[in-house]
Amino acid sequence: MVPRSFPDRVKDLSMRRAVGDKPPVLLLGAGASVDAGIGAMDELFQFFGCADFDAFCQKIGQTTATERYRYLAEFLQTRKPAEVSAGYRALAALCAQNYFDFVLTTNMDPLLDDALAAARLWRRDYLLIVNGVIRPDRLELLLRGQSPRVKIVKLHGDLFQRFMAWTVEEMDEFLVEVSPYLKPAVAGRDFLVVGYSLRDARVRELVDSAGGDVWFTHPKAVPDHLANRQSMRAVVAPECAFEAFFPALAEALQVAVDDERPATLRRETRALAPTPTPTGAQTMDDLMSAVFGVVGPGGAPVATAFLLAEPRVIVCNRFDVAALIESNQVGLIGPGDRRFKARVSRVNTEHPFGPTLLDVPPEIQAAGLRLDASQPQAGDFVQVAVAAGEKTGIGSGPVIRIEKHAISIEPVGNVAGLVSLECYVAPGACGGPVVDGSMAVRGYIVAGTSDPDQPYSLAYASSQWDGFVQGKKPAKPSRHRPAGGR
Repeated sequence: MVPRSFPDRVKDLSMRRAVGDKPPVLLLGAGASVDAGIGAMDELFQFFGCADFDAFCQKIGQTTATERYRYLAEFLQTRKPAEVSAGYRALAALCAQNYFDFVLTTNMDPLLDDALAAARLWRRDYLLIVNGVIRPDRLELLLRGQSPRVKIVKLHGDLFQRFMAWTVEEMDEFLVEVSPYLKPAVAGRDFLVVGYSLRDARVRELVDSAGGDVWFTHPKAVPDHLANRQSMRAVVAPECAFEAFFPALAEALQVAVDDERPATLRRETRALAPTPTPTGAQTMDDLMSAVFGVVGPGGAPVATAFLLAEPRVIVCNRFDVAALIESNQVGLIGPGDRRFKARVSRVNTEHPFGPTLLDVPPEIQAAGLRLDASQPQAGDFVQVAVAAGEKTGIGSGPVIRIEKHAISIEPVGNVAGLVSLECYVAPGACGGPVVDGSMAVRGYIVAGTSDPDQPYSLAYASSQWDGFVQGKKPAKPSRHRPAGGR
C-alpha cells in the first residue's frame, strides 16, 4: 500500500486530462448512499426486525421482487427525495466534464440517476446499465461503444427496475454472470474506490483483473484486509467522505457545480420563466459532435475543424488545409467515421493561421458551437476538442496568459494574437476549438509541445478572427511572415 494525499488525487486527475489518458473507473459503494442520506444497514435490520446481516439475508431471501420493492422503496431514497446532495451534484458535474466516463456502483438507489438528470446530462450523454435486467451478453456491445460517453453499471440491480441482489448468494450470482463481460471493459484501467470497503471477493477480483492502479479513499483508515496490497494508492483524509470528496474535487479542478436548489424546483422555475431556445452545443457529446477530422491526401485525418452554430459554417486552420484549399474539396470525417466533402467558402489570408470557412454539408445535423469574441483571461479553465491524430477526445487546462507580443513558431515565424494554455495536444489537434465552461469557442489550437509532462499549447484567439467569420470588413493587413507550418 502506498500512501497518497488528496492533492495527489487531484493532480492525477488533472494530468490525465492534460495528456489524454483515460480517467479511472469509479467504483462506488454503500458509503456513498449513506453519506447522501440513505439509511444505514443497521436501520434496515431494525425495519425488518433482524438482529444482524445473516438474519436479514434469511428474511429478505424469502421475499418476492414485488415485495422487496414495496418494503424498500422508501428506505432506498433520501429523506428529501426532491433534493440532490452536494456530493452527487459534484459527481454529476465531474462526469459532464469527462473526469469520469465509467462508473460501477453496488448501490440500488436512484441518487446518481437523479443527479445526472439535474445536471442536464441527457440520456444521449450517459448509459445506465442495470445488472440482471440487461442480458449479460449485451454488455460487451454496450460497453465498447463510444456513445453515450458516460456509462454506469449498477452491479447489484436497481430499485425501480425491481430487480435487486441483497443476500450474499444473490450478489455472488450477479457478479459471476456479468464478470466475463465487464473484465474486457476495465482491462488496463485504473480504479478510484469511494465509499466502498472492497470486501466482496467478486468485486475485488474484477478490480484486480484490470491490472491498473487502485486508488482507495477513506475518511478514517484503510481496512485491515487491504493493508498489505502493494498496488494500492491509499488516500486517507477527512475530505474522503463521499459528500465532501466530490465537491472538493470539483473545486480543486475548477469544475462548476449547479446550485443547491431541489431538482424539482429548478424544473418548475424553468417551466414558469420564458425559456430561450439554446443556440449551440449544450453538452460534452454536443461538443464532440461538432468537431471533425480534416482528411488529407492519404485519407487519414491530419487536423481538426469545428462547426459553428451562427453563422453556420465549418472553421479550420488555413495552415493545415493549404494544400486542400486549391482543389476546393476538403474532406471531413465525423462521429461514427462518417465522411463528407465540404466546399471552401472563404479563406483568411491576413494571418498565417487565419480561418478557412467551409460550407456545411447538408447531411451534418449537429448543433454547432457558439462563438464568443471576448478576450479570455489568465486562469480561465478551457477545454480543447480534438478529432484527428493520436489523441482524440477532450483535453483541458487553464489559460496561462494572453500573449502581448508575437511568438516565434517554426517554420512560420513570428505570430501575433495568440493565447497560451496549460494543455497537452498532439499532432492533429491544430484547428481544435478551445471552449469555455459555457461551450463557447474562444479560439482554436495552432501549435503546442509534444511533451505530456510539460503541457503547453497556443491558440489563435477568436477575438482576432470573429470579424472575418461574421463577414465584417477586414482590418489592415498584418505584416506576418508567410505561412509555413507545424
